[in-house]
Amino acid sequence: MEHWTDQAALARVTGVVIPAYFSATPSDELVSRLLWMTLGDTHHYVSLENVWVVVDGDPRTASLLEPLRQLLLAEQGTTFHSLPLPANRGKLAALQEGVSALLAASPSVQYIVLRDGDGDHMASDIPALVRAADYLARAYDHTDLIMIGARRSRQRPMGWVRGELEGLLDQVTLDALAYALAREGRALNLRHCAEGAVPDLSSGYKVYGRRAAQHLFADHQPQMASLSPTDYWHYGPETVTVVEGILAGTILAEIRRYTWDGQPTTSFGEFRQVALYGELLAWVYVRLGIPLDVAALFYDNYTPSMPLRTTTQGRELLDAVRAYALDKAQAYRGESGTIPPPMPVVPFV
Repeated sequence: MEHWTDQAALARVTGVVIPAYFSATPSDELVSRLLWMTLGDTHHYVSLENVWVVVDGDPRTASLLEPLRQLLLAEQGTTFHSLPLPANRGKLAALQEGVSALLAASPSVQYIVLRDGDGDHMASDIPALVRAADYLARAYDHTDLIMIGARRSRQRPMGWVRGELEGLLDQVTLDALAYALAREGRALNLRHCAEGAVPDLSSGYKVYGRRAAQHLFADHQPQMASLSPTDYWHYGPETVTVVEGILAGTILAEIRRYTWDGQPTTSFGEFRQVALYGELLAWVYVRLGIPLDVAALFYDNYTPSMPLRTTTQGRELLDAVRAYALDKAQAYRGESGTIPPPMPVVPFV
């Protein structure tokens, strides 16, 4: 029989960090409801003293959060920490602040759950994610690990186009990581990731072992490469953190979790798709030292099978992201020459 940790014991060594930011579009009523969906039943799974909500420069959200904090205090006799930042700095910066505060305040916490504040990351998934993380921590005898809460579908909660582009970004990132590690005589360990799908690197629901959280957040050393500071802190919490973790030897794993069939609100729509994915891919190419011809091949290996290519608009979008990323990487390196053209695709199936 494998080791089995009692759920109450797991709860005592688990903390939660929630970055909170809402655009002006959703009403106060909706924001309050989503915050309550995120926080209202968290006390059933972890101690509220180990929950930190970081409000990313959003005074409205901070004011709507306070009544919920007081309500839980009245009902439970304890409540979560609210950490409002004076200005919007981006999700990665908010996570850095929250994780650092949690680690400093709670030396017994070994697993840090990162959840979004928009109601999509259900607290009921915490036990399964943490239990899997605890099993691997015991198997490897360290807490340098990232456990991904993988979505059963990228497309259904976020829309088809965003889901397609996230899958593309995640696959190219993994190919680039495998290439970079191979040059060092290392191999990419994906044995703990779900079979039959691209690992969901872009999922915002993750559990970090304490050692990984300390390195990737509290001791965070920005490697901005081709990203501007604004883009790094806003765009980087998933791709950047996974890449830096794997380079440092962090164990990557994932298990399935629930997600809504369509998100009730998201600030993601405020980002331009070509720039967002192009910037992240360029960062991957530059950070991992991927030659342009190799980077182009990684991209072209994945796109022919994408349903997004079946529409004219989809093909144009994929071509635009490809060109943006390669142009940005080339310009950052100060290289010249012709960008490798797309590989030919057999025109029948």
